[in-house]
Amino acid sequence: MTSAYKSTEEIRPFGCYDPGQLGEIRSRIERIPAAAQEFARQQQLSGQFAAREAAAPLQRLGVFRVEPFVFKVPAGTAMLKLSVHIRGRGVARIGGVRLTHSQLGLPVQLDNGSFRRGLDGWTQEPGIGSHVRLERLPGGGGGLQPSGVTPVDGAAEEEVRCVRIRNEAEDSQAVLRYEEQLPVRAGDYYGIQTELSLESPLVNGGIAAGVVFIDAAGQPLGEELVSPLFNRHTLTNWAYLLEAAGADANLYMATGEERYAGLAKRKLQYMLADMRQGMDIFRRDGWHDDDTYGAVHIGRGLAAVSVIYDQIAASPAVGPGETAALLADLRYIAAMMMDTAYYRFDLPTFPDEKGGMRSNWNADRATGLGVYALLFPQEPESAAYLEHACSVVDWQLAEVVDEDGAWPENVRYHGAVLHRYFLFFVLLKRLKGTDYFRRGKVKAMYRFLLGIVTAEDVIQGGADGAPVLLTPAVGDANVQEKWFRLLGYAAPFYTEEDPQLAAEMVWTWKRGGAPVQDTGAFPLPLVALLYPQPELPEQMPELGSVHYPGIGYVIFRSGEQNLQHYAIYEASPLTYHAHHDEGHFSIWANGVPLTLDAGTGGYYNGDRHWYVSGAAHNIVQFADGSGGYADGPLKSVCREASFTEELDYARSLIPDVHAGEYERHFLYIKAGFDAYLVWDRIEGAAESVWNLHTLSSDEEIAEQAIDAAGLGGMRLLAQIAEPLRPAITAGEGAVGGGYPLAVQQHFRVHGRAGEDYVVLLQPHAEGTPELRLEPLELEPADAADGVRLYKLSRADGGWCVAALNGTGGTRRVRVPGGSALRVLGAGGAAAEQTGAEAHRAASDILVLEPGAIRIAVPQYEIQ
Repeated sequence: MTSAYKSTEEIRPFGCYDPGQLGEIRSRIERIPAAAQEFARQQQLSGQFAAREAAAPLQRLGVFRVEPFVFKVPAGTAMLKLSVHIRGRGVARIGGVRLTHSQLGLPVQLDNGSFRRGLDGWTQEPGIGSHVRLERLPGGGGGLQPSGVTPVDGAAEEEVRCVRIRNEAEDSQAVLRYEEQLPVRAGDYYGIQTELSLESPLVNGGIAAGVVFIDAAGQPLGEELVSPLFNRHTLTNWAYLLEAAGADANLYMATGEERYAGLAKRKLQYMLADMRQGMDIFRRDGWHDDDTYGAVHIGRGLAAVSVIYDQIAASPAVGPGETAALLADLRYIAAMMMDTAYYRFDLPTFPDEKGGMRSNWNADRATGLGVYALLFPQEPESAAYLEHACSVVDWQLAEVVDEDGAWPENVRYHGAVLHRYFLFFVLLKRLKGTDYFRRGKVKAMYRFLLGIVTAEDVIQGGADGAPVLLTPAVGDANVQEKWFRLLGYAAPFYTEEDPQLAAEMVWTWKRGGAPVQDTGAFPLPLVALLYPQPELPEQMPELGSVHYPGIGYVIFRSGEQNLQHYAIYEASPLTYHAHHDEGHFSIWANGVPLTLDAGTGGYYNGDRHWYVSGAAHNIVQFADGSGGYADGPLKSVCREASFTEELDYARSLIPDVHAGEYERHFLYIKAGFDAYLVWDRIEGAAESVWNLHTLSSDEEIAEQAIDAAGLGGMRLLAQIAEPLRPAITAGEGAVGGGYPLAVQQHFRVHGRAGEDYVVLLQPHAEGTPELRLEPLELEPADAADGVRLYKLSRADGGWCVAALNGTGGTRRVRVPGGSALRVLGAGGAAAEQTGAEAHRAASDILVLEPGAIRIAVPQYEIQ
């Protein structure tokens, strides 16, 4: 690249492509159906924004923000009433109000909370000097969420209906009160989300949500609880315009029409100014929930706006003075990214996910800075910035990415970091000849993404109805995130260097629905048009049961091509993103999800209580002495993981402070059974509850069983061997994933102090035989507290036994019936034997180490 400035003597080269490649890019868009479809979507998006820009200035296109207020309902409350308070001189707009049961992640239905029917159901209390009226605004609906971006999906409303309040005096106050009393549960957390807009702060005031708690007799409980005042302007956030600006630049690339360069330029001018202002505040005040101005999002945005500028910089639509101003803004933003008062990228420790060298924030900050440096080599600091960016990535690949290639947070951040690495690596290779794609850790990051794929989900399905692979929701992630697009983007860079990896990436990408569109926060619309090559060879990767110890995933697979049955178990040594989910499991059978991790919601919008809680996961919770059940620890220790053709097994120590010692055993019994056995070995005096979530809409609850009717004609039968005669309660909770059911049924099996849980989970198709689970009597010589035998039988007569030793010593147990036994698992034949005669005499005896569980089947042939 020669210069970022215009020259009358040369055509400015581009970073991601050069002028000589434009013809091929335009041909590609026409001949590849997926690229043509994506380009048509970008055309539509650009046109929608152009029409809206003609009706309102940029700063008014996305002026609403969702402000949350989370509160705990006090004892004695039966109902509540909510309100919105507007104080101080100025103009405010309210676009709607929502209420969420935070501890279940579920919305509470409000009749006309969105003002679609005007003020029906609302009472106005305009103060002296206050004027309240309805107003329609041009532009998009839906406010910016407080922790990230409301994605632009091309379906924004043409008009927004809102309530406009104008207060004439500094002591004016207007109140909108929702008339209906809403039932709530005392002791639980709820959240009000107010969609609001302020062109400028209110003088001596702000906007607040209010709630009045009401007892069963209809009387108020104390004074109205009012949230802190919100009093910042809500002009269009830079991120709201980013994807549309990228679409404008791509249209200029494909058509050469100057009007598209002009549209992109105006958005760039606005976005860069907004970034600068927000970064200044962020640096001054420290971290706050407007984190679109934090280093992680600005890093992503800096890469994107650098590419957009690079695409249009040579256009006559960008005048010399505008060029200088844009470059000055970019220079300012890049310099701020190196300011440790703005972000502490120099800290080797990990204070939290928002700070330090190890953080995903630092990955995005550094790669954004690196992309800027590569696209603006004439800038005085670019060489230093590029060296710094490479040093950060080198250190993270060596010290943060684990030996299996996992970014040690969760699938969501593995994908996010790998995505931002991708563009940086592409430009390094193109412009500097430095090939990071060849590096072992980078390859491992892609292989990790290949290795964690779920079963082929027949409920999600692709556009053609075919089942699709997904990435699992573990911790702070959702199954519907389309991370396989990264494989489609990167596969062409491996076709020569590692053709097998490239083919496996293409295979997985295609069976993940072949996503092309760059989705999620801060998309890069250009990558969707330039890099995917559907015509590349494909090859199925070797998929099997696997343990990723660094990130804590234990994955169990079986069935045709190991794509039919799938379970993932959480046993993580990490604490990132604070989900209380140690020991959680999710299960697919015959491609149908039967029990899922709840996923993740917004960080600050009022539903996070549910998604991070232990109650939202398939784990045991222990009583905390206050009448409730506590969240468990944030990390655990995987003591064992083993996989064979007949049995997969994981065992983890979960150091819950409310239990003496708690160890969970999770077994996938294949060998013709396809069932999961969960043994929770508990030493302690606290009562507990065993949580089970099923993606189901109907159930039958018996004394010792829960039979849930799932999707796709599948059922999940939970047979409870221990405890005996437990109390079983049923409810529901939110679940992410884009499934036909927005909630999972939530069952709770209540255990008494000191009791273990032994539960058999059988996924099976509707109408197929159920397994039978029954206890076996121990011979008197074998009887000991804590030693148990269970027989699991199929309708065809096949059976196995599960032997559990909950004692602190080794036990020898004789299985009734006298059958010769073969123990399943990595240990092979663990029935006691020291030769042929001893085997015949004692092959029905199992040796159980302390705390051990063994699965044994009849051994019909003695070798």
